[in-house]
Amino acid sequence: MRPLIWLLAAPVVSRCGEVQGGDQPLLLIANHVTSFDAPLILYALPAPMRRRVAIAMAGEMLEDWRHARNQDNWLLNLLAPIEYGLVTALFNVFPLPRGAGFRRSFAHAGEAMDRGYHVLVFPEGRQSVDGTLQPFRAGIALLARESKACILPVALKGLGELKRGKLRWLRSHSIQILVGEAMDTDAQQAPQELADSLRNALSALLRR
Repeated sequence: MRPLIWLLAAPVVSRCGEVQGGDQPLLLIANHVTSFDAPLILYALPAPMRRRVAIAMAGEMLEDWRHARNQDNWLLNLLAPIEYGLVTALFNVFPLPRGAGFRRSFAHAGEAMDRGYHVLVFPEGRQSVDGTLQPFRAGIALLARESKACILPVALKGLGELKRGKLRWLRSHSIQILVGEAMDTDAQQAPQELADSLRNALSALLRR
């Protein structure tokens, strides 16, 4: 994917600190604007790190792809299982449902971290329509507390304008990917308070 991203989008990558892909797994959080967010984030990470990332994805969407249902037309339904196979094989995704089933997904994330994988989560839970950062779901706080992992915020800038058609994709250099510094979390904070503090950290990165 990296050559394609470089050829088509040519994003500008900025790292605010030294990012290492060492033995300590990190919990990556990022804003969610398009279907291409995960490849863009992987593009911005150092090689040793991006090779060991597990990505949380909407469980309902994965199930729809897997069972060839709820797409816009019959052709997309027919192609959905292929899309499911490609996404799970290329991007090492696992389901994170919006409703029930959080504990099972959290256990999967914990197992991935035990094996040395970094876990990427989009705490907003859905794509932003215009690129505006939405409230974080409390589930990210529970995951942060249970995993006891440091948090690495990654901000995607310029995608909202592209989504609204105000800018063009092709090598416009209008996409910026800002990789922040790893931060500890306060396990004593209430879940929603912790989720809000993580959102504030990502929001500050987006304003740079």
